Order: sequence, then structure tokens, then C-alpha cells
Amino acid sequence: MYKKIFIYLFAILIICVNAYASELSVQTALERREVYTGETFIFQLQVSGSEEPEEPDLSHLDGFRVQFAGGSQNSSSSISIINGQMTREEKKGYIFSYRLTPLKTGTIAIPSIEVKAGNMTARTEPVVIVARKPTETEDFKLRLTLSKERCYTGEPVILTVTWYIGKNVNDFNFSLPLMGDKRLTFANPEVDTQSGKKLYRIKLGDSEAIGEEGQGTLDGKRYTTISFKKVLIPVKAGTIPIEQATVTCSALTGYSRRSNDPFSSFFDDDFFGSSRRGVYSTVVVPSNTLSLRVLDLPAQGRPANFNGHTGRYHIEAAASPLNVNIGDPVTFSIKISGPPYLDHIDLPPLKDQPAFTKDFRIPDERAGAEIKGEEKIFTQTIRPLNSGVKEIPSYELPYFDTEKGEYLVTSSVPIPLTVNETKVVTLLDAEGTSETPVTGTDIETSGKGIAFSYEDMSVIEKEYLSPIACFLNGPWPYMVFTPPILYLILFSGVYISRKRNNDPLKILSRKALNVLEKKLHEAEKATPQKACVIVLDSFREYLGIKLRLPSTGSVTFADAKQHLEAMGIEQEIIEKVKDLFYSCEAGAYAGDIRFSDNFSLTKNALDAAMELEKRLK
Repeated sequence: MYKKIFIYLFAILIICVNAYASELSVQTALERREVYTGETFIFQLQVSGSEEPEEPDLSHLDGFRVQFAGGSQNSSSSISIINGQMTREEKKGYIFSYRLTPLKTGTIAIPSIEVKAGNMTARTEPVVIVARKPTETEDFKLRLTLSKERCYTGEPVILTVTWYIGKNVNDFNFSLPLMGDKRLTFANPEVDTQSGKKLYRIKLGDSEAIGEEGQGTLDGKRYTTISFKKVLIPVKAGTIPIEQATVTCSALTGYSRRSNDPFSSFFDDDFFGSSRRGVYSTVVVPSNTLSLRVLDLPAQGRPANFNGHTGRYHIEAAASPLNVNIGDPVTFSIKISGPPYLDHIDLPPLKDQPAFTKDFRIPDERAGAEIKGEEKIFTQTIRPLNSGVKEIPSYELPYFDTEKGEYLVTSSVPIPLTVNETKVVTLLDAEGTSETPVTGTDIETSGKGIAFSYEDMSVIEKEYLSPIACFLNGPWPYMVFTPPILYLILFSGVYISRKRNNDPLKILSRKALNVLEKKLHEAEKATPQKACVIVLDSFREYLGIKLRLPSTGSVTFADAKQHLEAMGIEQEIIEKVKDLFYSCEAGAYAGDIRFSDNFSLTKNALDAAMELEKRLK
């Protein structure tokens, strides 16, 4: 009997545990199941049954580059009333979003993914996608070039990525698989931001680059170009394949005719435009492939003071002042030129140069290096130790010449220097060494007082004390003028305070732009969907304050448009505000991200605010 009861209770326990565990479930959602190799798509894990699940491990996804795009709660609640009975239903949920980029062509499986929440566990069903090979067209081409295809470890090589554009595009996204290669370190070369060219901030996984718009010719055809550079610094010898890069864009591929229905045309944004509408499709453009051969630096002939400088180097030295006393500071600077990339180059300390430590005192501190054009300048203070120093010696820099394949030494030209003796001032120098007494008439005291120095009383001038002088010399001016002055100060303070209290929105209006800028700065660090929410909410609040609306946080574009048109704001600026509202709402509520990165979104918001700031005083 007890055995049956135990089995019965155990069965109930198993059923309860299974029922409890079944509360957690997870499903996959893909933006599309057919993509191109190198094309990024959105992949989501939609969790039900928990608002705080653990972030799953996607490291086992073979054939994809995975980038976490953030997570957000997806909970909801509803109330229904049937025959007077109220029922409340709550659903807890969470969504993990990822950007997946297939790295190979063909059918690629996304295996089952485990999600945990507390002591509950759920798994997804495996799914597959088809990655097609991208093909080049006459309208779009992508080219990779290297400054050299053979280098040594530690030698910078410049990779240039150039996209040739023959049609209108709306948006684009680069994929550069090379950025994940651990045999290389990467850096960005300096970009001239004052050139007047249009610049783009291009995301490359966890890194980024600055692209420039320009013009170029390829195979005899003229194109608009967007190009950027990355510095590759190899850390290991061997052949490094530079795999195919891709750029995904929304390109104009054709036109469609508008409806002949006059009523539908009336509500079209392009009512006064042409009868054709542009059709944009996703296009993936592949690049060529390259390889970089990296050689080890030879051990034979390597100088003992070699510090890893590779390439071709030239140095120049300068100093000031050149006429000093012993111990006076001399500013010594060295200019290094030659390599195409200078940012990672450091200068070996002067203390490692015996010619300097012999005649100069060298502090441990050194000023920060400065890059000017194709030169890097290092500055150091030195102090001569004796008057026998006649010159600042040459500074030597050993390096490996990658063109000649041998170790060389470049050195600066010695700089003539005049060092004067420093006279040490003693107590005797300060008091004088002569003991000769001072001669002259002895000073005598007169019993007749100071009047004995004068011959008569005519030198004493008579003074008369007037009432005005008495008033000015006494405390009376302070007693008469201080109360009115204090009254005016207090009256001005009260007047200003009352004026501010009468119009508090005016104070908020002056601070609205600063508040918006701080919020936009926060949005730059958030996920794309979260950035849309922050930008939308902060811009609504900004418009509500500037337009003096009663509910600043719930301003819609329709509300703003009505007030902006009434104030005579130009239609072009209103369109900017409209585009900002619509792109943020699409990203915040529908997950439709229409911008390349957070920086471009916040820049559009700030530009629109600056235009409004000039007109809404």
C-alpha cells in the first residue's frame, strides 16, 4: 500500500516538474533564410516564460561571424471580462538579437541553442540557411589593394578598400573577414578631416574605419567611390590569406509605375513628381582576394640595441637654446620620417645612448610625441654637466631596411653647443670682500628737533578744514550711500527671480539643447534599437520644450509639424524632423534599423536640432 502511494506521489512530482520546466520556451526568428555570403542578417532568439534569461553561448555556430545586437524584454499583460468575471493574463518574454554573417557558400546549419533562466532550460529547433555566392556587376565593384604583398614582422602594410558605385544607393554595410585574423594587429591611419571630402564612419565588426567619398575610374568606366584604409601590422611570419570582402547595399535596380487611381496618388508623397517610383533591392558586391607574405627578421647582423624598427628611416635633430650655462635646460627634438604609418613608432630613450649620458643629465620624463604630416617629433629636455661640452652628439637609430634586407643605422647630425661656466655666489660675494671702513662726518643728534633742519616757518603750509572735506574724510559717505545701493541690489535680484518664475519654460528652452546633446551621447553607446528609443524620446522632449507644448514626452510628428508650420519654419527642416521621427519609430517599435550606425542617427538628430535652435528663440 505504501509502495503504491510513494509511486503515485513520485509520478505527481515528475508531472509538476515537467509542467514547471515547460513554462520556458524559445523560438528562432530569421530576417531571411536565403542570403549572400558576407551579407549580414538579423537572427533572434525569442524567449517565453522569463524576463531575465541568461545570454546563450553562440560560439559553436560554425560558418558565421556572430555579433550580439542587444536584448530587450518582450513581456505583455491583458485583462478580459466575460460575464462579469475579470481575468488577467501576463506573459513574460525576452528577445536576444544577433547579426549573423555567413562566411562560406552553400547550406549552413544553425544548430540547437540552449537558453537558461534560473533552473529552467529550453532549446531551439535547428534551422538552416542558404548562402549564395555574390556576383559582381557592372554597376558595383569592390577592390582590395595592399601597399606591398611581401613584408617583415612588425612592418606596417596599408590595406585600401575601394567601392566603385555606379547607381544610387540608400544604405551600405561592409564585411571584412580579415579583421578577425589574430596574426595581425590593426590600426587606422590619420584622415584629413579638413579636406572638404564627405566622410563616412564605417563599422567593421568591433572596429571601425573612416571612409572618404571621391571619384575613380575602373576598366575605363567612371564611378563614384567610397574608400577607406586599414593599417596591418603582422606579428607572426607566414602567408596570410586576405579573404573576399563584401559590401551589402540597398541599390536602385529599376522603376515601377504608379497606380492610375487619382485618389491613391493624392495621398502619395510624390504627388507632384514623376509617374515612376524607384525600386531598391539588396545587392551584395564581392571583392577580389589577396595574400600577404610575412617574413621573420633575420638574426644575423642584428644590432644589440635594435628595438624592432622596420622599414626605411630618416632622423633629424634640433635643439634650443644653443648658448647656455652649466645645468641650464636645452630642448632637444628628433624628427623621424620614412614609414607610411608612424603612430605605433616609439623612440628609444636617450639614456640608452652613452654619448648623451656622458655629458648630459637626462630626466625620466619625456614630452608626448607629435605627428605632423609625414614626420613624428619627439621632444626631450637635457642639461649639460660641464663647460667642456662642445656639441650635442648625434642620435643613432638602428633599423632593418626591408628593401635591402639588412640592418642599418641612421643618425642625426651633431649640433654645436656653447656651455658657459656658472659662478657660485658665496656669502662673501653677497656682503663684499673689502674691510675698508666707511669714512665721513659722524651723525649727530640735535636737541632742537626736526625744525632745526629749516631756516624759517615759511616752508610750513597752512591748511583750512572745509565742511565738504570733513564730510568726505569721515564715515558719512558710507552711512548715506550704502543703504540705497543695497536696496538696488536686492530689488534687482527679486525682479530677476520673479521674471524667471513667471516664465520657467524660457529657462528650460535655453537648456534644452544641452540636455539633448547629453542624451544623444548616451545613445551612441547603446544598441541600435535602444538608440532609436533614446533619440526619439529625447527629441520629443526637446521639441515639447521649444514649442511650449503641455506634454513634452508624448509629442508626435503631427503635433510638431502643425506648430512648426505656424511658426514659419522651412519645409526642408520639417522634412528632416519627419525623417528622424519615422526612422526612430521604425527602429524602436519594429526593429527596422535604417541607419548604418548610432553615430549617423545622433548626428541627424543634432543637425535637425541645430537648425531649429537658430529659428526657435
